[in-house]
Amino acid sequence: MEINKIMEITLTIEAEEKKVLDSWLGTDKIQEWLQHALDNKIQQRVDASVIESTNRNPKKFSLTEKLTLLKDVTLPSKESRNSII
Repeated sequence: MEINKIMEITLTIEAEEKKVLDSWLGTDKIQEWLQHALDNKIQQRVDASVIESTNRNPKKFSLTEKLTLLKDVTLPSKESRNSII
């Protein structure tokens, strides 16, 4: 399993929105802040998926090990998760 494959995601914001974020985060810190936010969300979802799909404790595994545990698991789509609610 190739875990280190990179995916680029492009976001677009208006100049005035950038100005507001720069004043709040510091100049040229938006990318760093977004990466940190995304990394945290990924960690949360990977941990939840490990619990839901394997009944294992994610705190006992590294991220690489967790992703390996999930590699052959078919994760539910957003739509199927929402239909359960």
